[in-house]
This record gives sequence, C-alpha cells and structure tokens, in this order.
Amino acid sequence: MSIGIRSQLAPKGLHFNPSDFVISDNYATILTVISYPKYIQPGYLSSLTNMPGIKVVIKHIPVPFQQMAKMLNKQVADLKEKYRNERDLTVQERYRQDAESLEYFVSMLAASQARIFDFQMHIMITAPTREELELKKVNVKNYLDAMDLRAVSLRFEQEKVLKSILPIFPAQDVEQRIGTPIPSVTIAAMYPFIFDSIKDPGLSTLLGVDFSGGVILFNQFLYKIRKENNRNNANMIVLGTSGSGKSTAAKLLLRSHIRNGCQIVIIDPEDEFRDITQAFGGDTVDIGKGGEFGLINPLEVVIDADEEEIKQGLGYTVLTRTLQFLKAFMKYYDPSIQEDVLTMFSEVVQDTYKRFGIDFNTDFSHFTSADYPTFSDVYATIKGRLMSMTEQTQEREIMERLELKVRPITKELKFYFDGHTTISRDSDFMVFNIKELMNSDSTVKNALFFNVLKYAWGLCLDYDVDTVLMVDEAHVLLGDKNTLGADFLAQVQRRARKYNTGTIIITQQPSDFSDPAVITQGKAIFDNSSYYLVMGLKKQAVEDLSLLIDLNDSEKESIKRYSQGEALFVCGNRRMRINITVTKEELDSFGTGGGL
Repeated sequence: MSIGIRSQLAPKGLHFNPSDFVISDNYATILTVISYPKYIQPGYLSSLTNMPGIKVVIKHIPVPFQQMAKMLNKQVADLKEKYRNERDLTVQERYRQDAESLEYFVSMLAASQARIFDFQMHIMITAPTREELELKKVNVKNYLDAMDLRAVSLRFEQEKVLKSILPIFPAQDVEQRIGTPIPSVTIAAMYPFIFDSIKDPGLSTLLGVDFSGGVILFNQFLYKIRKENNRNNANMIVLGTSGSGKSTAAKLLLRSHIRNGCQIVIIDPEDEFRDITQAFGGDTVDIGKGGEFGLINPLEVVIDADEEEIKQGLGYTVLTRTLQFLKAFMKYYDPSIQEDVLTMFSEVVQDTYKRFGIDFNTDFSHFTSADYPTFSDVYATIKGRLMSMTEQTQEREIMERLELKVRPITKELKFYFDGHTTISRDSDFMVFNIKELMNSDSTVKNALFFNVLKYAWGLCLDYDVDTVLMVDEAHVLLGDKNTLGADFLAQVQRRARKYNTGTIIITQQPSDFSDPAVITQGKAIFDNSSYYLVMGLKKQAVEDLSLLIDLNDSEKESIKRYSQGEALFVCGNRRMRINITVTKEELDSFGTGGGL
C-alpha cells in the first residue's frame, strides 16, 4: 500500500526511529544529499525525479554574495592549512585540488555576478515494510552513486528533516548544516522538468517515448534528406541480453522498413524472424539444411566496387576482395590453419580461377552462379599439383597439409560449401535462416555464418533502392578472434552508405567486439554507426561496451538496471533514455519467433 495524499497531509500517526519513521501504515526514510558532482548536464535531475516510488524535495535559499564569499574563503584557508600539515602525498594533492577549485569558484562568482543559493535536496522513500524500505534505499543509493550524488539518512534527525521540507513548520536547526552553495545558473541546469523528443521528417518509425514523455519518431535514413551532426549514415547497433527487448525493437524497425518499401536482407541464426517474414510475404532460405535448400558457393564473387575502384580495374578490385574473403573463410573453418598453408590456399584458388578464365582483368558483370569454380575444382587443383610434385619438398609438405584441410569441405561438408549457389536473387525480402547449425561444431557454424554474410552483402549493392541489412548474433563473427572476418564486417559498415544500405547489427556480447585481438576492427564497426540502441546488459558487458562507445557513469549504472523495453538511445549527438512502445497489432505481426 502506498501513501495517499490524504495520509500524507493528515497521517493516522507518526513514529520516528533513528534512521526512518512510520507514517500511517507505511515505513519511510528521508535521504539528505550532502555531496554533488563537479559537472552536470542540462536536466540533470530529470532521471532522478522520474524514478517511481520516491519524492524529491529541493529548497534553494538566497545567500548574499559577501556572506558566501567569506564562508568559501574560510574553507579555502582551512584546506590550505590541511595541505601544509598532511604527510600523505595522495591526500595532500586532494586538498590542493579542492582549494584550487574553491578559489576558482569564488572568482567565477565574482566575475559573473550570479546569485548564490543555499541548495538543499532530500529524497523521501516509502514502502509497506521495513525490509522493502531497506531494499528500495539500497537501490536509490546505487542510482545516486551513478549520478555522483552522495546522500545519507540523518540519524536521530528524521523528524527535523521532515519538518524542514514541509512548508507549515518553521525553519529547523538541521538546515544550517546540510546546505551547499550553488549559483543560480547551475540550479537552472538541474531543472528536472524537461521534455525531449525526436521528430525526424520522412518515413519514420515510432520507436517509443523518452522518460519525459517525448515521442521518438526515428528515420534511420535521415542523412538522405537532411544533414545532422553525427547522423552521416544509416548504420545502427542494437545491444541487450536475452529478454531485454532487443528482438522486439529490431522487429519494430523491420516492420517500418518493410512498409516503407525498403529491400530487406536478414541473417537469422535463431529463427526469430520466420513469422514476421511470412506475415509480410518474405522468403526464408534454410541455409543450415544446405544443398538444394540453400547452398552458397564461397568462390562466387561479390561485385562490390565503387566508381573510383572500377576506374582502377573492376576485375582487380573484385578478385582481390574475394581472395581476402576466402582466406577469412578458411580461418573460420579452421582457426588453427598455418599461415604457409593459407598462403598456398590463396595461390591454389587463383590457379583454379585461371582454369575457368578468371583473373585480375575479368569483367564479372555478366557472370552467373554457374560460371564460377567450386571447392571440388579447388581440390582437383591441389591433387593435380601433388601429382606433379615427384620429390618430397617443403612445397609438397605444405600442399599435403592443405589437401587435408580442403578434403572435408568436398566430402562431409559438401552440402554446405561445395557446389554452385542454389539461391534465387529475385526476392526483395530475404531471410537466411541458419538455426540448424547454431548448435553444431563452432568452426562449421562460423564459416557458414561468414559465407552467408558475404552473399547477403552482395544483395545490398543496388544504388537505386534503400536496403536494410540486419545481422543478428553478430558477435559470432568476432568470437574466434578472426581479424580477417572482423575486417570484412568493418568494411560492410564503412561501405554501406555508398549503396544506400543501412545496417542493423544485433548482439548480446560486446566483449567479442572489445577483445584486444579484434578491438581495432570492433571500434571501426561501432564508429561507423550513427545509432546505438543499448538495452539491459550485465555488469561486465557494460564495461566491455564502454571500450567501444563513450558511456558516463550514470549511463553505465542505468543500463545494468534497465527493465524489459528500456534502452539508452544514442541518435547522432543526442542521448536519451527511452521506453520501446509496441502495439498489440505490431506484436501479433511479430509472431512467436524469438523472445522479447
């Protein structure tokens, strides 16, 4: 039972304990703020005043400048005295910095002629039981710590504090000890009743509301119709633990993009998008089954080259990138593959391409899937070379090791990697479902995931249409510390805008992006995104994320406590805490695939 307004104005009874009190049938305590941060943002107190179940009382009493200056100068003198007498160098340095800060504060006040106020802030917490009160108090204190605010329950003075915040009582002696001198401009910046919103023009998505009630109308492709700082592309990263709401948020964005006529390409490792794909007439390719259901030939090239690169030679650009991709593919397939074997593999692939009339001068623009070699052809090149090597040389030894690596691809893994591509490219809404392999051998899974990403990227290269490339469980591509694979994903992020493509990269493991082995590529992936939707994450995941994007202490603490559907939305230069809102109609269209 919460305290109603009537019980507050005329409670049945009041009984005060050392650190709390009983009011009517409820328990309550008042925390008094005794320390504030050095720097604040506009609307600083808005997140605190929006916390449910607490009441925030603020008092600001004008103080004459001369009186305040005298008091502050005395504090400066006391700090300097402590500095001279302190033997601990660390403590001594803190005294010195505090004294300098106060001196600067006094000079700033004198120069600005700002009015000074004795600022007092109290936070009243109520609960039906003492146990619940203690739990709420701990949660509130943790929240205050994240805001760099320090608050305490003044023992044996709860009655005086309560009277001090009620206008019907005279001033209490406790007020002389709890105030902090703050200039008027700072108090104004703390003003909590702010209203924020995003109202992007064009084809926007109603993503939700911020915690002041502002509407978030978000256009992921805003850069195409209006310039705005740090919104230079349509790339977005969605992060959150299982159950945080990231899948629902992704489907909300997806539904909007479908209705806006975008081409949709999705890599779906968990079969989360099957229902929404069926609802909107998309095509699902079950890559995990392989063969006729959905085989992608790793040796089929992707014609990814802009106008400048075409001038330098289309064949050279395309084939160079393909060879780099194939080396990354082999490292996913076998992370232990030696560099000499990898180099030999690249040479063998080039020889195989030559047998099919493909070299660095080839025009690929008229090629079909049937025009490319397969891994069986690569294996034939290896066997042919071995037959020509009559002596046991170092080259033959390397080739023998390569043969052992490639043979399984043409045998037991044939239905996944060996053959011409069996997928039609006609659909404007295509989902690659690889769930069947997600619980299998990690090397096969990762190689398949990477191969699908290459092909999916090839579907996004039409300048004439806006395309959304959604990659779920993207951390898989960085989990084996495969720098070549990480390079490819970073390249996709960098080049997406050239092809009017917006990426939505979804992950619950920022640790894979921040691992020292791939952090250069991980930062590039994040740096080439204009938008981040950060939902609930565990403590370590938050720390890992802070290596990739800037997060202040308050944001870090909040992310750890987000409920389902709550998120930090970084939209260019703007940062806001929002609540994803979804209608019943939208939820019904999302289906049952995946969780919230």
